[in-house]
Amino acid sequence: MRIFLFLTLSLLVWGCSTVEVTKEVIKVTNTVTDKVKDSVLQKEEDTESIVEEIVEEKEIEEEIEIIEEKKELEKNIIENQQKVADINFIGKSENTIFELLGEAQLSRIDGSVYTLRYDGDNCRLFLFFNQETNIKRVEYFELRNNKAELLNSKDSLESCYKKFGLLN
Repeated sequence: MRIFLFLTLSLLVWGCSTVEVTKEVIKVTNTVTDKVKDSVLQKEEDTESIVEEIVEEKEIEEEIEIIEEKKELEKNIIENQQKVADINFIGKSENTIFELLGEAQLSRIDGSVYTLRYDGDNCRLFLFFNQETNIKRVEYFELRNNKAELLNSKDSLESCYKKFGLLN
């Protein structure tokens, strides 16, 4: 009878320890499963972010192309503007400009560029000087309308010059 009790008690204790081990194994399994799921989700998120970055890069490249096209168009308009213009300001000194046009509505220094802006009713004349030279001379000029669009027709240029009293 003692042996029977001893074996029964031993099986009971051994059985309980198996339950405890099983519980721990289940906990470890759940932890490993969660970590694997998190890893898979992180990889999916990384893949999505890489795809988004590629799409953004393509959009940026398209915008750069559009901007470059607009710059080229404006450059052509300005070249035509300076060819069509009866009056050329390039090379004229600041004092000569003041004698012709008077005081500017806006003068601004931005780094090495000194800018004068003259406002007419429907147009604006921008004159650009090199700030770093002793005698400031016009290096570049352009005429724009009130919506900041470059004037590109001879009629609009002549109309603007008349507003400034440069043509009769």
